[in-house]
Amino acid sequence: MPRNFFPPRVAFGAARGDNRGMNDVPGASPPRDGPTHAFANESIRLPGEFSFSTPTSVVRPALAVLFRIAIGPHADRYVPRFLAFERAGHARPGWNWPAFLAPPVWAFYRRLWTEGIAFAVLPLAGAFAFAAVGASLDGTGALWWLALFVFVWLFPSLLSSLSADALLWGRVRRDVGRAEVESPSASKAVSALAGRTPTSPAAAILFGGGAILAAAALLWSPIRAEYVAHAARDAVTAALTSLRVVQEAVESAWDRTGTLAHARNVGTLLAQNDAGYVGDVAVSSGGRVRVSLGPAVPGAAGKSIVLAPTVDDQQRVQWMCVPIDIPPRYLPEACRR
Repeated sequence: MPRNFFPPRVAFGAARGDNRGMNDVPGASPPRDGPTHAFANESIRLPGEFSFSTPTSVVRPALAVLFRIAIGPHADRYVPRFLAFERAGHARPGWNWPAFLAPPVWAFYRRLWTEGIAFAVLPLAGAFAFAAVGASLDGTGALWWLALFVFVWLFPSLLSSLSADALLWGRVRRDVGRAEVESPSASKAVSALAGRTPTSPAAAILFGGGAILAAAALLWSPIRAEYVAHAARDAVTAALTSLRVVQEAVESAWDRTGTLAHARNVGTLLAQNDAGYVGDVAVSSGGRVRVSLGPAVPGAAGKSIVLAPTVDDQQRVQWMCVPIDIPPRYLPEACRR
């Protein structure tokens, strides 16, 4: 253990019953009988940046040392927070940049095995949540991509970052408690903690990096499928919007201000000018408009949609969208009713 390991101004008895240095520690209590009491039950007021409703709260100075050993790297950041948690009696959300940028890597590095698996699964849960709302974002352009980013990466990373300190505090408390219970003396508890490895760079690389790669591989297929469906819905919507001029021509033939021949001519011109979304347009003698989707419609190119006119009680023409062999997820809401 390095010579300057212990925090300044914290004095401990050299052995059981040794009171030397105790008067130099504000708030310290004299040692009690027993192999661990001289170390474990001492108390000291610890100044810090945290404010609490009870200004006289005290914690064992030994706990700061034990925490420091159990935490390992970057203990200077975590020890004041964990002591604040101890004095408050519960953890509080805090920001943790490593856990935000690479949650599984941080968790496995800190030997939080269950938490590392949970952090790796969070983006998958976010992808399922996004799939449930993705269809409602059709036609919104960049908003669809923003929602995908929030559900799959930002929200899981925020949740991981805000809970990271509390999760690590729980692991450190368990390690310290186990060492104190299993050790007959304070020095043995320190030695037991010092003999353990608080971090695992190998696990961070193998398990953390592997979890990120595995999540990316699992997410690629459903995200790509959702994007194709999203693009198909937008393309079908664009095709139906283009067909509105043909529908108006059919309605004109219905009220005798136009003819079906004119509607067919309009459909032919539309297919020629909008070949990306509209491959072919045919108008039947009954006024039904059949459109073959063009090559720019992902997942549904070459498939057909029939727009069938009906007349309501007010003698107004209403249109029914009848898809032919097109998966429902590729259709806008108007064609899924």
